Amino acid sequence: MTRFTTSFALTAALAATTLTSAGAPTYTVETIATYETTTTLTGSSDTGFVCGWQVVEGALQAFVADADQGIQVLPLPDGYLTGAALDVNADGTVVGAVAQNGFPYDSGEPAIWTPDGSGSYTVTIPQQFDTMSSPLGTLSINGGMAVAINNAGTIVGWSRYQGFSGGPATQFQLAGPPADLRDLGFNATPTDLSETGVVVGNGLRLDMNTGTVTELGLPDPAGGVSFTAVFAYSVNNNNQVVAAARRATSTADRWLTYLHDDTNGWQPLNPAQLPMPNVGFYDNNNLDDVVASGGVLFDEENALSSGFAPLLDPESDNWTVALGFIADDRRVYTTAYDPSADVNAIVVLVPDSAPRCFGDTNADDTVDLADLNTVLGNFGQQTDQGDTNDDGVVDLADLNTVLGAFGTSCN
Repeated sequence: MTRFTTSFALTAALAATTLTSAGAPTYTVETIATYETTTTLTGSSDTGFVCGWQVVEGALQAFVADADQGIQVLPLPDGYLTGAALDVNADGTVVGAVAQNGFPYDSGEPAIWTPDGSGSYTVTIPQQFDTMSSPLGTLSINGGMAVAINNAGTIVGWSRYQGFSGGPATQFQLAGPPADLRDLGFNATPTDLSETGVVVGNGLRLDMNTGTVTELGLPDPAGGVSFTAVFAYSVNNNNQVVAAARRATSTADRWLTYLHDDTNGWQPLNPAQLPMPNVGFYDNNNLDDVVASGGVLFDEENALSSGFAPLLDPESDNWTVALGFIADDRRVYTTAYDPSADVNAIVVLVPDSAPRCFGDTNADDTVDLADLNTVLGNFGQQTDQGDTNDDGVVDLADLNTVLGAFGTSCN
């Protein structure tokens, strides 16, 4: 998942939410690595990798971190000065941007960092377009960003028209030519990519397997005010999209957090949420749990918490914890500050209880051939046998869930 969080900036946005944390997990804080410089997380994987950027000697540098290696500053190509990592997959492959000046976001080129097998990384600038069509005619391409990667190695991002950021949606390759996703009708700036190959950006959703683009539309008016746009931030394997919805007002009460699925359309994350002046942070997992500026929603328990502070175990309540990236096992990767020790750290929040085991269709606490056969035997059927995500049908999402968890124990 590709989003942004810091150790302090977003907690104030939760003050207006309603706390209904009964039934939600209790969390303990475990340190991944401490740091003493400005550090921003931008992505995580379910295997414990996190990535982002740090300010090192006054310049942005991309990093990846995990509990075994701590923080590793990622290498730059010869002649490049700065970098920013934006997402990381289960294998530890990282995507982002690098620049020859101090502005990887504004003037960088897409970058891919791959583990070299000895604990270090190799950086690659993927092949890019020379020119692309635009409303102004054919324009040259001057870099871009790779913003998301899934466990299959699919990479999406955008190409930069000369002088314009957030340009055409592009699929990059570690080795091979890029693809213009506008050819499939995806005229949006990508922000996230699911394990099932679904891309979201702005108010669009693209299934890269079928080439189908879905316009998500707008929520119904809220408080008598209509909406002008939605900006999708995250999508899970169930095609549930988390987005910021922009109200038609120029005052500070502009933004609300909404969820979209094909059954219910747009629904507010928290009906009691007050509109905010700024866009918040958003992430969701395949349980349909959501972390956003409107609260932390635990779907299975129907519990909504205003941030993680009320959920911390007493032994961890010395930490001030930011919002973060929520994995399928409900671990949360984020940053935190311990004022008693004056320590900033990248941390993982560990829940005291696990949710139902993904992919274990027969409840024997192991995802194995029996579960795979259950899904394949009921594929395309409207049945709960093999329906891992409870959407009423056994389909590709369920197959991918079992394959992704194959061989794991649920104990």
